Amino acid sequence: MVKRKGRESEVRPAKKFKSRPPKAPIQQIYSLNDGILVLGDGDFTFSRGLVTHRGGGSNLYATSYDSASQVRKKYSNAAECIQALAKEKARVLHDIDATKLDALPSTLPPLFDYIIFNFPHSGQQRVHINRVLLLDFFESARSKLNFKGEAHITLKTKPPYSNWNVEDQAKAAGFVMKERRPFRIQLFPGYHHRTTDPHAKVFEPDQCITYIFVVDRSRFPVPAIVPSTTNAVDNVQRDQPKEQKEKKKAKKVDPATKQAFQHALTSQDEPPTSKPLKSKFPDQSSRQVVAKATKPSSTRHDKKEPLDAVIPTHVTEEIYQLCLEKLREVRRRRLKLM
Repeated sequence: MVKRKGRESEVRPAKKFKSRPPKAPIQQIYSLNDGILVLGDGDFTFSRGLVTHRGGGSNLYATSYDSASQVRKKYSNAAECIQALAKEKARVLHDIDATKLDALPSTLPPLFDYIIFNFPHSGQQRVHINRVLLLDFFESARSKLNFKGEAHITLKTKPPYSNWNVEDQAKAAGFVMKERRPFRIQLFPGYHHRTTDPHAKVFEPDQCITYIFVVDRSRFPVPAIVPSTTNAVDNVQRDQPKEQKEKKKAKKVDPATKQAFQHALTSQDEPPTSKPLKSKFPDQSSRQVVAKATKPSSTRHDKKEPLDAVIPTHVTEEIYQLCLEKLREVRRRRLKLM
């Protein structure tokens, strides 16, 4: 208690100062072990800030849509940023189209842990054109992500950007949204947003959202990689769940099934001359005879009983293997005729 001036009996409580909670430490999102592909980095200030955030430039691939000469002509600080990235062992590439990632140089890894595309823009204000840009990007990026890889898209929350329906474009391309979080520009020191829109207003980081998407593995279970790339296969096997790793190889085709398949291909409308093979499954013709016998005699035209809708998994695998063998045989014949 603190005494007031004047009467001794008049006292007032002392002011209590509220203690401010300590600021939370900046969380590291990307690490040095992560393979990261940055798309559309105009002056490369984001990639330079990302190097600071990660503590190095290993496994980082920074790209621009413009050519090297165009980048230096547009941005006076680009040369300094590129030099800083090279010093940290990060790779810089130009003339990279975010919608055609299949055309990436073969010297780059086939799969990445993160693909970052900040503020994509076609350069035109038409909503449908930018929707197509996002859709094409997702279609292209889907085959370039590891089994648990993520695509990070940062956009402004105000129109016209909010009308691009980024979540719908991602879903149409086989992605699902994992998370939405505010864009924390302080994680990337020195980053300055560059825009292709000449009428763009002042950049407000607080009005931006980073969307995190992952591939819907129920539709696309395994990343599409080049079979000869052993490193990519190792990455996929490392990232896949345990049940995926323990999956057995395709079974060898049963000789009886193979012979029946070959017989079906060679025969046309005439009845088979050889003795019919015994099938593992009930004969459809016998089932139809039984069905006809149970129906009234007045019925002249009997409909065929439909086949079972559920086909055993091992049957589909055998048919797949047989089709592959048949295609290889046809290819060998064509090569001999050439």
